[in-house]
Amino acid sequence: MAFYRLKRSKCAAYSMKNNAERQGQQMRYYDKVTPDGTKDLLFGECDQRSQVTKTLKDLFGAQGYRRVMTPALEFYDVFGKAAKYLPKETMYKLTDHKGRLMVLRPDCTVPAARLAATRLKGMPMPLRLFYNQNIYRMFPELKGKSTEINQVGIELIGGVPLRSDLEVVELASRSLDVISGGKYRLELCHIGYFKAIMDSLDVDEDTKEDIRFQIEQKNYASLTDMLGKYQDSRAARALLKLPRLFGGAEVFEKAYELFDENGARESLDYLKGIYEYLQTLGLGDKVIIDLGLVNLAEYYTDLIFRGYFRGIGEQVLSGGRYDTLLNEFGEDHCSVGFCINVDLASQKVQPMPEAIPEILVFAPDMKYLSKAVHHRRALEDQGVLTENCVFDTMEEAFDYAKMRGIPKVHLVGEDITVCLTRTTPGK
Repeated sequence: MAFYRLKRSKCAAYSMKNNAERQGQQMRYYDKVTPDGTKDLLFGECDQRSQVTKTLKDLFGAQGYRRVMTPALEFYDVFGKAAKYLPKETMYKLTDHKGRLMVLRPDCTVPAARLAATRLKGMPMPLRLFYNQNIYRMFPELKGKSTEINQVGIELIGGVPLRSDLEVVELASRSLDVISGGKYRLELCHIGYFKAIMDSLDVDEDTKEDIRFQIEQKNYASLTDMLGKYQDSRAARALLKLPRLFGGAEVFEKAYELFDENGARESLDYLKGIYEYLQTLGLGDKVIIDLGLVNLAEYYTDLIFRGYFRGIGEQVLSGGRYDTLLNEFGEDHCSVGFCINVDLASQKVQPMPEAIPEILVFAPDMKYLSKAVHHRRALEDQGVLTENCVFDTMEEAFDYAKMRGIPKVHLVGEDITVCLTRTTPGK
């Protein structure tokens, strides 16, 4: 019996060891990859992002916008109030040492609203804010979509709505223009037109959301099926044609004819005024009216706009007016803003060529290292790009210089010897 107990004990230990090894192998599988929706940025990619963010920061700063930074970690309650805009299943959640529920920032506008209602409360209005930070969102159903997104954006809080909208939409256009070299389009909508039509249709809230989704997706077949039984309703007929209401100034005439009740005309009048203002700025071929922009209908209250670059299918810029958001934090200020997806925008920026050092500075003898440092600093003061050699032998130093394309090696000893890397040491 003792023999069998010993055998079983050895078998159990062997099994536990195998399980531990298998678990270790599974865990090690993830030690060389990044999480879904994230990626490493290398050299030129970092430069492209830096170029975009610097360009936008300079532009916003010149317009009187001041930079703010909010924590990557926020209490869930900050976004819990905005749950109808940001579904909780898309947020990365964790707890702090007190067990309080927290999230990785899924949005930049909501924290800006929190900031405006707390630390910036009482400051002269309007507040012009801009930011550059990451947001984190899960998209379980959309594999390949980024879950870590770098954004640059602005928020204009307070002021008269029309003047604020004109300022922000013009700044959005300039932002797209300076990055893309003029190869962009800006799409405008007024969510009030859609809401006026929906409020005139006698359906429940779930059905309204289904209709909104089909319009957003421009799914004409499903939309026709859903609205078929309401054909006698003017609102239903307007909704059926809403996804096709995009283009230039001719869209307004069609939209007025389709539906002009329950506040719809006023919404179209407002949007037409913004469109005509942009025409006076010479943006006629850049601006499109799309009355089918109905996503986040509960978030936006009036103007909505989206920006696209030629050759990139996804929207690069998104923005609009969200006058009710600050009410969630106890303040009553109208607000408008936009954000730019820096990772997408970077695709339109040509990376700067890699800067190759002109001189590799090498002290073969360790006692001359400090002299090599002084020599390198003197060269840097003259504007010469240098690199310090961290190898021990001249052979390694010259091999490295040739591999990197560094044309010269300065050997620092009692004297300083200048060598070309196309020659070998001693020749």
